[in-house]
Amino acid sequence: MNIHNVLFATCEITPQESINQIIDMTMQLPPAIKALRRHIYVVAPAYQELLNSVGKRTLCAEFKIKGLDLPVSLYESKLPGSSVKLLLADIPAGNGHEADDNANAGHNEHFARFCQVAVAIATGEANFNWRPQLVHCNGWQTGLIPPLMRHHEKRVATLFTLHNPEKQARVALTLLKNWGLPATLMDDSSIMIEGQICFTRAALRYADNISTTSPTYAREITTAGSSCGVESLLKAREKNLRGILNGLNYQKWNPAKDKRLPRNYNSHTIGDKILSKLALQRAFNLPPRENCCLVGVIGELATTEGIEQLLAVIPALLKQDMQIILLGKGEIEYVSQLRDICLNHSEQIAAHIREDNHLSHLIIGGADIYLAPSRLDPCATRPRLALRYGTVPAVNNSSALADSVVDTNDHTLSNNTASGFLLDLTDADTLFTTLNRAITFYLEQPKEWKKIAINGMQQDFSWRKTAKQYIDLYKKTIEIQENSDLQV
Repeated sequence: MNIHNVLFATCEITPQESINQIIDMTMQLPPAIKALRRHIYVVAPAYQELLNSVGKRTLCAEFKIKGLDLPVSLYESKLPGSSVKLLLADIPAGNGHEADDNANAGHNEHFARFCQVAVAIATGEANFNWRPQLVHCNGWQTGLIPPLMRHHEKRVATLFTLHNPEKQARVALTLLKNWGLPATLMDDSSIMIEGQICFTRAALRYADNISTTSPTYAREITTAGSSCGVESLLKAREKNLRGILNGLNYQKWNPAKDKRLPRNYNSHTIGDKILSKLALQRAFNLPPRENCCLVGVIGELATTEGIEQLLAVIPALLKQDMQIILLGKGEIEYVSQLRDICLNHSEQIAAHIREDNHLSHLIIGGADIYLAPSRLDPCATRPRLALRYGTVPAVNNSSALADSVVDTNDHTLSNNTASGFLLDLTDADTLFTTLNRAITFYLEQPKEWKKIAINGMQQDFSWRKTAKQYIDLYKKTIEIQENSDLQV
C-alpha cells in the first residue's frame, strides 16, 4: 500500500512561533510530509485573522452541506511559511441551534460544520477536483470527522491525533439529527455527555486509527484515572493507538544559528555556550559565575506543573553551588512564595513572572540544567529543545519525557547514551534526592557532563523523522479501513 494523497484537517493555524501541540503539528508536519514526496492539503476554517495572514487566495469550489441554506466557499492558498497547499473553508453561520449549557455552543457548532466540510472534500462532494486516501484529523475540533466518515457510503480512512484527553467539548444532538445520520450513531452512549455528542469521544470511538504524542503517553492514557473519563474508549482501541513523538523545528531552534544567543555554537564548539550562561545570569540580575550549576525553568507556576514540590525543596538545593532561574506566569499563591524565596536568596534565584520568547531561547541555551518538574508532559517540547542546545534536561520519568531523555547511570555512561536525568516526583523528598543527583554530577564530573550534553545535541527529533513514522501509520490506517470493518 502506497500513500500519495492526504487531507490534513485542523482548526488551529498561526504564522507566529508557538509550542502549542496542535498548532506545531499543523505548521510542521504537512511540510515534512510534502518533502517526502506526498501530496498533502491542509484544510482549516477561514478565520479572518488567517485570511489576513495568508495573503493571496483563489476561490476553488462552492458547495452545499446538510443543514445550511447558503453554500460553503472553499479558497486555496498556501500554509504560512511553506509551499503546502491550504484550503480555507468559509462556512456560513448556522440556522440556529437549541440553547444548551455549553457557553461555547456557537464555536462548537462551527467546528461541527467544519467536520462536515472536511468529509465533503474527502468524499468528492465539494466539487473539488482532488481526493485523498486518508484524512488526518488534528485536534479535538476535528473529532466529528471519523463518525461522519464511518457512516458515509464513500468512506475514506481516518487517523485522529489526540493531544489532550481533557478536551471534552460537545455539540447539541439536535444539530446532528438534521444531517441524516444513522440511528446507531445517534444512540451511541459511549460518545455522549449529558445528551450531547463529545468531539473527542466520537473520534476515539470511530477513527480507523489513533495517534498521540509519545509511545509512553499512549500507554499511560489507557489506565484508570489518567484520561478524564475516556480511558475505557482508549483501552478498547488499544491495538489502534500509537504514540509518535512530535518533531522539533530545528530551523527556529538551532544553537548554531539562533540570533538570540550572544554567540552561536554546536557540538564541536560547545565551550562557547558559556557566553549564553553569563548573558542569562545578567538578564536575571544574578552574579555572573561560570562554574556554579545554573538551572533553568520555563512554564506555568501551577500545581499540575509540580511547582509546589519544587518550591519546597529550593532552600535545600541552594546549599549547593548553584543558581535557579524561572520564567512563566502562575497561580498567585506560588508567585507569592517564589518572590519571598527570591528576596531571601537574591544571589542564587531569580524569576520573571511573564512569557518572553527571547528569554526562553536564552534560558534553553544558557542554563546548564533544564528542569521540567511537570508530572505529565505529553509532548516534552522544551526538554527536547534543551537537548539540542546542550542543556541537560532533568525531567519526570513519564510520558514523552521518558521517551526523550536517557537517564544518566553507570550503564548509560559506559555505552555513551546518557542524555539527562529522570526525576522521581513522588513527593518533595524524592524530587530533592533525584534533582540533587544531577546538580552534584555537574559540579563533580565536568568532563562526563560535557559528554552527556553532546549526546543530547546529537539526538534526532526532526519533523522529517516524525513524518516518516506518520507515513507508515497512514499506510497501516488505510489497510485497516480497506480490509476490515471497524469493531470497537
